[in-house]
Amino acid sequence: MPTKPTPEASSLEPRTFAIVIPAYNESRTIRDIAQRALKYSSYVIIVDDGSTDDTAEKVRDLPVTLLQNQPNQGKAAAMWRGMEAAVKNGAEWVITIDADGQHRPEDIPLFLDAAAAHPDTIIIGSRLHDRETIPAKRYWANRFANFWIAWAAGQPVSDSQSGFRLYPAGFLELIDLDTSKEKGFVFESEILIEAGWRSYGNLSVKIPAIYDENLRESHFRSVKDIQLITHMVARRLWQRHMYLPGLYRGVIAPALHKHQRRGLDKDGFFTLALSLLGIWLGRGLTYAWQLYRITTTARQTPASAYLPAFIVVPGHRLQNSAISEDYRQRLDRAVMLFHDGARIIVTGAAADNEPSEAEAGRAYLIRQGVPADSVQAEEHSTNTLENLMHAREMLPPDATMTLVSNRYHLQRLKIMAQGMNIPVELCAAENQWLARENLPALLWEAFFTHWYWAGRLFSRLTGHQRMLQRIT
Repeated sequence: MPTKPTPEASSLEPRTFAIVIPAYNESRTIRDIAQRALKYSSYVIIVDDGSTDDTAEKVRDLPVTLLQNQPNQGKAAAMWRGMEAAVKNGAEWVITIDADGQHRPEDIPLFLDAAAAHPDTIIIGSRLHDRETIPAKRYWANRFANFWIAWAAGQPVSDSQSGFRLYPAGFLELIDLDTSKEKGFVFESEILIEAGWRSYGNLSVKIPAIYDENLRESHFRSVKDIQLITHMVARRLWQRHMYLPGLYRGVIAPALHKHQRRGLDKDGFFTLALSLLGIWLGRGLTYAWQLYRITTTARQTPASAYLPAFIVVPGHRLQNSAISEDYRQRLDRAVMLFHDGARIIVTGAAADNEPSEAEAGRAYLIRQGVPADSVQAEEHSTNTLENLMHAREMLPPDATMTLVSNRYHLQRLKIMAQGMNIPVELCAAENQWLARENLPALLWEAFFTHWYWAGRLFSRLTGHQRMLQRIT
C-alpha cells in the first residue's frame, strides 16, 4: 500500500503518492534510481517492459512493487500499467520518472510541494531553462512540440517531452488513451492534451537537463516518433475544427504576456495571429506549402558561388559564448568562398550577457585566416529580417549579396530578400541536404516563413504603409 512521504522529504500534507518507473533494458541504472526513489516513498512501482537484460534481477530484492510485461509492449503500456496499479491501491498522486538517469529522484520534493499547493494539477519537470546543456536539435524539437501541444491542449506547456511528472489520481481515473506499442512516446504528449480538454491544468517546476555522455542512447526515435506525435496532434486539432480558442489560450495569450517587454509590438502580434488564422482556415495547407518550398530550396541550393563580392553570413545564437555547430558551418563556407577583393559581413546582436553573434563570427573568421579588414561585424540585428536590412545598409546600392546559411534557413532568407528587392545569391552551408536530421528546424522555419508571408501579403493587399516600411 502507498505510504505518506516523510516530513523531511516535503511539506506536502499527509496524502499518499506512488512513484512509477517504466524500464526497458536499464540494468546499469535501475537499481540506483530505485534506491534513491525509495528515500521519498516506500511505494515504488517498477514496470520491467520485457527487458532482455537483467533489469528485473537488479531490483528483485528491493522493497519495490515489480511488474513485468512480456513481451515488450512499449513505454506507454508500461507506464499505464504502473499508473493503474498505483491508483487501484489508493495513491492520490502518481509520479513518473525515467529509469535511465536523466531524472533525479532528489527533485521529487519539488513536485510534492507543488502538488500540495495545486492538488488537481499535473506537475511537469521542465528542463528548457537549462538550454546550454540540451543538444540544440533536441531543444528546438521540444520547443516546436510545445507550440503544437499547447495549442491542442488549450493551455501553455513548458516541457511537453519531459517524462518526470506528477499526475492526480482523479485525472488518471477519467482517461482512456491508446497505449499500444507504436504509441510509446505519443502517450506522454496526448495525456497533456487530454488534461486540457478535461479542465486539468499543468504547472512546471524547474529540474536540471541531464545529457551525460555515459547515459545509454535514448529509445526515442526522433523522426518516427515526431511523425507519430505530429499525426496525433493534427488529429486532435481536426476533431475540434483546429480549436482556435485553444490557439489563443495556449499560445497567443502567453506569448503576449511574455514578449510585451521584448520589443515585439502590436504589428508583430497582429501578423502572428493573422498567420495562425490562415493556417487554421486553410486546414494547414498554407503551412504545408511553405514547408514544401523550404524543403525544395534546401535540396536544390548549391554549396558554391563564383567569386562573390559581398558574402553575408546571418548570425546564430551562441552556446555558452561559443560558436554553435550551425553557425560554424556557415562561417566555414564563407571562408571557402572568400577571395582577394571580397568582403564578408557577419550579422547578429548580443543576448544574455554573451558577446554578439557578429563579433564572435568575425573573430572565428579571422582565426581561419580571413584578413581582419575584409570582415565586418553588424551587431544590431536580432532576427533574420534585420540581418538583411542592416546588411543592405552596409553595401553599395544594387549590390548582390551572397547569402550563406544552413539549408533549412535559405527559403526564409530568399522570400525576405525578394520582399525587400535585394538582389541575392544563395549558398548552402552544408555540402548535402539531410532532411531527417533537420526535421525540427524545418518545421520551425515553415512557421516563421508563414508568419512573414502572411504579414507581407496583408500589408500589400491593404496598402498598410507602416508594415510595408518595416518589411521592405
